[in-house]
Amino acid sequence: MENHIDRKILVFGIVLLFVGASVVVPNLNGDVTRSTSIDPLKTSTEPLGEMIAYQNYSHTVFVGVGTSQNCEPCDPWNQHIHDAYVSGEYDFEYVEMIEFDHEGKVLNKKANEWSKSYGIGAYPTSIFDGDYQRIVGDYPGKLPDVLDTCGSREVADIIANITLSWLGNATMQVNITIQNNESIQYNGHIRAFITEIVSRYDTFGGNPYHFGFLDFAFDKDVFIDAGEEYVNSTVWNGNEHKDNHGDNFGDIIANNIQVTMAIYNNSDGYVDETVRARMSVNTPPYVPYDPIPSNGDTDVVVGIDLSWKGGDPDGDTVTYDVYFGNSSPPQQVSWNQSEVEYDPDILDFETTYYWRVVAWDEHGASAEGPMWHFTTTHPAELEVTITEPTEDSFYLRNTRLFSFPFGTIVYGPIDIKVNVTSSAGTKNVEFYINGKLKENDTEGPYSFRWAPLLCSISTIKVIAYDNIGGQAQDEITVLKWRAHPVLILAGILTLLKLRSRLR
Repeated sequence: MENHIDRKILVFGIVLLFVGASVVVPNLNGDVTRSTSIDPLKTSTEPLGEMIAYQNYSHTVFVGVGTSQNCEPCDPWNQHIHDAYVSGEYDFEYVEMIEFDHEGKVLNKKANEWSKSYGIGAYPTSIFDGDYQRIVGDYPGKLPDVLDTCGSREVADIIANITLSWLGNATMQVNITIQNNESIQYNGHIRAFITEIVSRYDTFGGNPYHFGFLDFAFDKDVFIDAGEEYVNSTVWNGNEHKDNHGDNFGDIIANNIQVTMAIYNNSDGYVDETVRARMSVNTPPYVPYDPIPSNGDTDVVVGIDLSWKGGDPDGDTVTYDVYFGNSSPPQQVSWNQSEVEYDPDILDFETTYYWRVVAWDEHGASAEGPMWHFTTTHPAELEVTITEPTEDSFYLRNTRLFSFPFGTIVYGPIDIKVNVTSSAGTKNVEFYINGKLKENDTEGPYSFRWAPLLCSISTIKVIAYDNIGGQAQDEITVLKWRAHPVLILAGILTLLKLRSRLR
């Protein structure tokens, strides 16, 4: 059989918990109770016995469990079969056909009719694949062999699919397709069991049933020609269906519904294929939270980037619209961005800004974040000074030899050094030669070794940036000389003598 996932079956242990099979006679004593809590599905730690490893199934096995609220062994069996199901070791689906209530009265007429069709007289009785196998009583040790026996038998080559659409007000649309890959006509019967994943009905022990039956979405014969596909759809409204107590199903919860469809072969009554569907209900994205800067912050640096946290409980792709400005309400500044941050550029000092974020999922559902605000800091003190080379100095190979009244002359490589004072801390210092960026130093002491190849008159400029977006600069013009140092010194001495004579 195609399109089935092989499940690896591991060894769970060899200890078995036996509860004997018990014939249950409708009991007219006791109160009728109804489970009202829908807790997360629970998995017990009781062992299921030794399981056969790496079993390949020809199809998904279907199990219908005839059960009753006044049946004592039905309580542990409800948990044992659920343990096997959630373990993922076996390819099967199951439905709890809850026939009687706590008083032994019929709870669900259709479950009662289903039970009679299989001649069930003791509870629990589990019908595997349309009675290819059955287990009467609470015998978890029998589950592995029975499931593997059913899963390994030969079945007709059919492929089925089922989908659900929630229409609101306890109403859903059930769509099914069945593809017949056989070379002859397929004659069968389909039953689509509407169940609550965590049932409203409880067991004898007060625990909720799992996959408790409510009603059939489909219960009919189908005839599919060779190579053809059967397609059908129905709308089911829980307000229009009820149990034998007279309580309708208008209170069903969309994400607590599973519809399981079994396809029975009319030639022997056994199940050839089982599929199930659960409701896909979209949940809006998370409301944006944890803003940076925090709401109400003051002294915020003017170079801040806005950021927040978001996401979606369904794992959907989320995009964000950003609203930002210095008035309330702010204007929209970004549309459908995927990043959880926004760069507003450099802000003004001592200004209050307002912003909010709206999250959108891929289904058009949105979540609007609250209005946040913050105030930027006041301008900080920032000063940068070039300390090497200095004005009116002569430098030879990175060493200042003496003062020079005609400007600054540099012979050979030189380390350009700066001093920065900042009340807001220094972020970085940029070094420029004749307007071209040569170095970006992010750690003090701030310096840059300059070793040009040509003689030139050059302008050295440095720009310092603080941590709140402020900046300051300094510059000096130097003559970079490459002649022999002796000639340079001789020329300088001549200039100095001429200057003294002129005085």
